[in-house]
Amino acid sequence: MDKTEKRFYIYLLLWLIADLIQAIVTNVHADEAYYALYGQFLDWGYYDHPPMVGLMTFMSHWAPGYLSIRLLTVLLHTATLLLLWKTIRPAKPTIRDVNEFCIISFSLFMFVLYGFITTPDAPLLFFVALFFYLYKLYQCKNKVWIALLIGVTIAGMLYSKYMAVLVVAFVLLSNLKLLKDWRMWLAIALTILLFMPHVLWQTFNGFPSLKYHFLVRKDPFSWSYILEFIPNQLFVFNPVCFCLALYFCWRERKNKDTFIRAITFTIIGFIAFFWIMTVNGHAEPHWTVAVSIPVLYLLFMHTRYVVWRKRIMIFILPFAIIVLLARTALLFTNVPEQTGFGNRRPLITAMHKLCGDTPAVFYSSFQYPSLYRYYTGENATALSSVYNRMTQFDILQLDMDLQGKEVVVLSPYKAHNMTQIDDYEFYYKRIQKFQGTNRIDVIINEQIVKHDSVEMLVSLKNNYSIPFEFKHEEIPAGIDVAYMQKDGLKIEHCIYDGDDVIPANGSICGKLKFKRLEEGKYVICLRNHLNTSANSKAMEIPKDN
Repeated sequence: MDKTEKRFYIYLLLWLIADLIQAIVTNVHADEAYYALYGQFLDWGYYDHPPMVGLMTFMSHWAPGYLSIRLLTVLLHTATLLLLWKTIRPAKPTIRDVNEFCIISFSLFMFVLYGFITTPDAPLLFFVALFFYLYKLYQCKNKVWIALLIGVTIAGMLYSKYMAVLVVAFVLLSNLKLLKDWRMWLAIALTILLFMPHVLWQTFNGFPSLKYHFLVRKDPFSWSYILEFIPNQLFVFNPVCFCLALYFCWRERKNKDTFIRAITFTIIGFIAFFWIMTVNGHAEPHWTVAVSIPVLYLLFMHTRYVVWRKRIMIFILPFAIIVLLARTALLFTNVPEQTGFGNRRPLITAMHKLCGDTPAVFYSSFQYPSLYRYYTGENATALSSVYNRMTQFDILQLDMDLQGKEVVVLSPYKAHNMTQIDDYEFYYKRIQKFQGTNRIDVIINEQIVKHDSVEMLVSLKNNYSIPFEFKHEEIPAGIDVAYMQKDGLKIEHCIYDGDDVIPANGSICGKLKFKRLEEGKYVICLRNHLNTSANSKAMEIPKDN
């Protein structure tokens, strides 16, 4: 091994050590605790994401402290850097090449961040790097075994994040001759075969992920979503690297080299796709982070040959220093809450003092029950409301085992009891025989629509293993209708005519009558003084009979 290679592996080891220290010390983000929940209930899919991130937290759970979530992320990031270097390593690299490769890599904000925090983007970056490594290898050797590895890698990308399909699509667009290559069709067939368990999971669960990403996340058109996109990308990649990447893409627009075309098509394609998607709502800045891999390829390959190479590095170096300072700041426990890495342990400890061994139930939040389960190891769950989206807790339905048992409900509503523990104020209610409403299905059998009212014959199905009581002694329930209008939800009370008790795992029929509004879809809800849950499908405003 020559001096250049030794220098690279020294940098790689230092990067690994830095990521390990960062992963051990940096406070856990609420989303990471949520992904740790995935690892506790391994499955072929989850509400928000494919299952790779859950597998990662499961495989890390034996490690101590925060590494129980992040260990595999750190190792995969090290492997990602190694693949990057192996892919673009010059035939005769110099010490300067190694130095510049590390500086450019370290200057990309989000790429560095996903080296020590666990999100679906961490495995995505690894599999994208492996995909381009194999794709470049395939250009030199059209071997079946390489094609099969590409098929496995594509499946890994898709199991990490759905947007990985864009990487494959833009690479195919960059080289349409691949569509005539039977080996690539073999790779695609293998990908479909490996991805089929997740497709079946989606089918059996009613396609929750597709509904969430394409329907729930859709927002009304706003120019702010379009205008904020590029500034957000400047933050993801840093302004210098982002602008240089776009310039080099333009510069290489006529290049016939298949690998260069693949990375330029991927960069431009990703940026253009998500910018166009802002017409349907806000685009999260990190959605384009997979492009970090081709961006690094393009920047490194071009900075080695331009006459203003030294000037480029002078402009990039300050951003690497900023990343270093930001990482250092995250090592302190008193990080501001706005960063997402504030120290939540004292808050969760105070909650635990309030709840003790009694299960905790949270409304309108999936972050707090995830953090509570992670820090305390105690039972906690979240129940969704008509005012917020569903989460993995709705698929797990952990509340099914809490019916009729003692729980402590932690709620943002000030109407409940208030206590102060360790300088934290909590609104809570201790319930001896808990009765949730989320697992009651309202099925509409017949509608009679008048000018200003709607009458319905409905079936109320109880999925709980104990009877559901409308006149429950602690949590009596009623029925509402929620109209989804442009300015938000409009709640109208329903007149309910039917039995007061729904048998365990049974159903009853009843009548509903409520005010008819002219605007928006509506959903039937069950209401108590803790929550209002969505219990029917969303329906259009019916016309007069």
